[in-house]
Amino acid sequence: MELKRFCRGIGLSSNAEERLFAMRIPEGEYERAKALFFRDREEFYGQVLTRPDYRMYFLFFFSRLGCEVYESYQEKQIPEDIYWDTFRDVALWCENCYAEFGEYGIDEYDWFFRHVELKIFRLGRLEFETMQSEWDLSTGGCSVKLGDPVINIHIPQGEKLNPAACRDSVKRAVKAFGKNIVYICHSWLLYPGLKEILGPGSNILEFQNLFWLAQVDYLEREAEWRIFTKVREDIEAYPENTSLQRAAKEYLMKGKLLGNGIGILKVSETL
Repeated sequence: MELKRFCRGIGLSSNAEERLFAMRIPEGEYERAKALFFRDREEFYGQVLTRPDYRMYFLFFFSRLGCEVYESYQEKQIPEDIYWDTFRDVALWCENCYAEFGEYGIDEYDWFFRHVELKIFRLGRLEFETMQSEWDLSTGGCSVKLGDPVINIHIPQGEKLNPAACRDSVKRAVKAFGKNIVYICHSWLLYPGLKEILGPGSNILEFQNLFWLAQVDYLEREAEWRIFTKVREDIEAYPENTSLQRAAKEYLMKGKLLGNGIGILKVSETL
């Protein structure tokens, strides 16, 4: 696939696309970087991070790999709409990079090995990643041990968390991966303290009802980043432009924490 078609297909902004095409990476250098990436990912990251333009380099690199992965999708007869939906993450994280750092590129560079290794797929509203569990979890009559194969559910930004759309995604995932594997989710959206912030009928609280809560991670600050776009040590500096920001800021000002919840999907109840 041509790089321009990839950029247009994932909805990359014209400004980001212009800067991406301004990069001049010799083909031999790209091939060596690709070989290193698949051989030693941490070493690859370390080398790229020495570049002053590392964020744009990551955007270029993962876009090039995204083009190449298209053939694997075709060979495995994975529908093309799943390809575009999955790789739209590149454009979303590029937007986040611009919002946080004022430059186009990719800062969350360790996210995209999942995409190029075909470990994650977006099926409607949600993404589903094949992985080994990073936790020992037991709740709702269901348990999973550290290292067990699981499907990890991710919630891409940019759309409302419509309950019907989430259930439809789960149905598509179960059709693809089966019912005999545990589906888990580690997200700020599952944090139980959100019940003190959000009102009745909240889509987020409806999403929480799809899971049994297994653990709470109080040290994670993803919620602050997602709600305020940047984590700050001075809570008073957080903006109050939305009702969620105002409620979350008030909650934090009381000395309370906004962490993450880890849940196990109620598969039978969701289908």
